[in-house]
Amino acid sequence: MASIEYDELTIQYLKEHPEVSSAALDEVYTMIKNGDVDSAKMMLRMIINMTCGFPAISPEVGRHPKSIMRMLTPDVDPGIKAFMSVVNATRRQISSAQQEV
Repeated sequence: MASIEYDELTIQYLKEHPEVSSAALDEVYTMIKNGDVDSAKMMLRMIINMTCGFPAISPEVGRHPKSIMRMLTPDVDPGIKAFMSVVNATRRQISSAQQEV
């Protein structure tokens, strides 16, 4: 399917160009500051799926990967502390990927 190929190409591109992922994460911070938390959660979930993956941030956040996935669904209010721990853990994963390139 064309959609699957596109997703795979996008994932490969983001892994090869972590600076793009970092810029997308900057946009998540902007959305949070502007009060658009639902869009920020959706974008953060997409970034995590396409870069480091939920298991990579799970130890730092202190929650099971599926719990983090649920936290980023539109109908769940994870609380600011838990939400920001996910955002910051993702930032550190992307930063470490940038240093490896």
